Amino acid sequence: MASRKESVALDDDDKHPLQLDKEFDGATLEISGHDADVRLVDHSHSSPQISGGFSRDRPGSTIGRTSVRSTTSSRTSMRPGYISTECQIEGYYSYKETNFDKAVANCKHIIKADLDGDFKHAWLLTEVDHWDLEREKLVFLTEYSIFIVKYNFINDKMLDFRRIMLHIIIDICVGDFEYPSMSVMPRRQHGGIQIKWGSPTNVSFGQRWNPWCSSIPWITLCHHPIIYNPKENETTIYSVDDFFESLVGAVSKAYTEKKPGETLKVVEGPIQIESYASPQSVVFNQSNLGFFRDRNGVCF
Repeated sequence: MASRKESVALDDDDKHPLQLDKEFDGATLEISGHDADVRLVDHSHSSPQISGGFSRDRPGSTIGRTSVRSTTSSRTSMRPGYISTECQIEGYYSYKETNFDKAVANCKHIIKADLDGDFKHAWLLTEVDHWDLEREKLVFLTEYSIFIVKYNFINDKMLDFRRIMLHIIIDICVGDFEYPSMSVMPRRQHGGIQIKWGSPTNVSFGQRWNPWCSSIPWITLCHHPIIYNPKENETTIYSVDDFFESLVGAVSKAYTEKKPGETLKVVEGPIQIESYASPQSVVFNQSNLGFFRDRNGVCF
């Protein structure tokens, strides 16, 4: 696997913890294409405080420390108290032997060097689509692109992919998932990231209510369930936090080259999932139907 360049530093060792007795209203990182500058604007104070990055001690923060095996683990965006057993994770075909590496190798042909640049890294994450359905996805990061790949780990076959150019990304949201106030959906107890390259106001009614629509101008990602196994909770390929930190560095570089002088905002705060009453998504997600698994001899 190709080596990864160092991402924009997000370590909080030198940072001042925010006051915990005040309600957290969100924060914004601003990435300038001219100098690839990263700034934190803390909205919980009357006058913004500028810092070098996020504070992971902030209530609701989903930023994890750089997650590598045998070092500090990333748990801040994970469901509290949830554990995947050995039996559960061994049921994922993506976890069997070298299936992840094989899948990455089988899909690398979609990367066009003249358009996407060099391949950087790959992750296995969970996509939460606009119908609140969770699906297993390969995520590739290159110099200038993100690829969201649907891969059949049973048949070793790529089913579909989306290419998102880094310089068209206008917004990255990091935070806990929440439903609208009128929703009756059970509360999600974890967070993730949402990457936007278009305005939600430009999405038509037909797009929102079409479960197969692939033109929604945002994507929502969170950890893969395998990371909830104690043996794997420090493995970077299942960590959306690790992907986020790499993404910030890659986007800042792409802005420097493609959109000098323009600014990308990375907002820390709640990510709303527009689902009000969807029993089908509850059943779908609790049964892991969006993941390729061995289900007691039945494989799908």
